[in-house]
Amino acid sequence: MYTIVVSSKGQVVIPAEIRKKFNIEEGDLLSAHIEEGGRLVLKAGLKKRVKEGAVEKTAGLLSDMEMTGLEYVENIRSGSGRRLNELENRC
Repeated sequence: MYTIVVSSKGQVVIPAEIRKKFNIEEGDLLSAHIEEGGRLVLKAGLKKRVKEGAVEKTAGLLSDMEMTGLEYVENIRSGSGRRLNELENRC
């Protein structure tokens, strides 16, 4: 049996031994329900691990630029249009 303390924010820490036994890792979802008699039951096994995507990997990359992200995108778009016009004029 384990004793688990509830924080002021309602958070609990699942003991390491239990996390290892049930293969509970960061990002996993647990289901909880109350049985008759008031027993709280947590069930492991719902894996919803979000892999770090392009947005997370590049967050803050443009923070030191002298223009906003929207201005940057607009500059790229307008530059693409000029190149496309040049290619069309060659044909």
